[in-house]
Amino acid sequence: MLPIHKIIWIENTTKSRTKRKNEPHETMDDLEQVKSYVKAYEWGGPTSALQLYHLRNLSSLIKPGDLVIDLACGPGPLLIELACLFPGAQFIGVDLSPTMLTHLQMEADRLGLKNISTLCEDISLLPSIKNQQINMVITTSALHHLPDENILTLVFQRIASILSVDGGFYMFDFGLLKSNTSRDLFVKEVSKLAPPITARDYELSLQAAYPIDTVFRIAESNLPKPFKASRSAFFDFFYFLHTSPRAIPSNEISTKLKEHWHTLSLNHKFEYLSLRFLAKNKYFLENLS
Repeated sequence: MLPIHKIIWIENTTKSRTKRKNEPHETMDDLEQVKSYVKAYEWGGPTSALQLYHLRNLSSLIKPGDLVIDLACGPGPLLIELACLFPGAQFIGVDLSPTMLTHLQMEADRLGLKNISTLCEDISLLPSIKNQQINMVITTSALHHLPDENILTLVFQRIASILSVDGGFYMFDFGLLKSNTSRDLFVKEVSKLAPPITARDYELSLQAAYPIDTVFRIAESNLPKPFKASRSAFFDFFYFLHTSPRAIPSNEISTKLKEHWHTLSLNHKFEYLSLRFLAKNKYFLENLS
């Protein structure tokens, strides 16, 4: 179990923040990396609690008939789950890695999902997407892949341009931790369930994360308002940017989410509840309007 109390102490007694390091590669094309990534997102794997948290939040943001785009979707584990939950919505997975998108399309075909399509494009440009065409924009654990603040700004500006008048967005990513020791503790915990190649990818992701204050500053200047920005309590591990709820989850969706909850191990349930507490702490909730 992750020693949260130890990490809180380390992060709050560390004076200066480590410098952000770009990931070696902006895209993941190696087949073994992709397979390992997919394995990590299976139910029962290290990301199960976070995956369920995303699904619950998005269940009140996506409406039947929506056109939803997932930016830097990778092999699309979240997109697959959402397409199953919302058969009446259409989903577009965007990524620069053809290997990732091929896997996503193969998995969608295997499951008989007709409401998923893929697009291999730069998420800061999206030349194939018309303005005000998209009802919901999603990006999770992906913005840290962007090489610099200028590109992050362009992504937020492009999101603002493609959203429909009543559209919404949901974004999640890691924040840059202060201490390398804290980062190592997170990687050690993930290594218990994930293959070594995935644990290494996770370590590189934590190193490449942007300071949360930087992300919030760029978001406030470029994303359509109003929206909510929340950061993890006690130390800067993650953040959310999202619009207000747009829908009420159906009974069928609520039932499926409960089924996912019951499949989680006790450790994952504790992790999920901890995530809810860290993300919902009112002291760290900012309303930007």
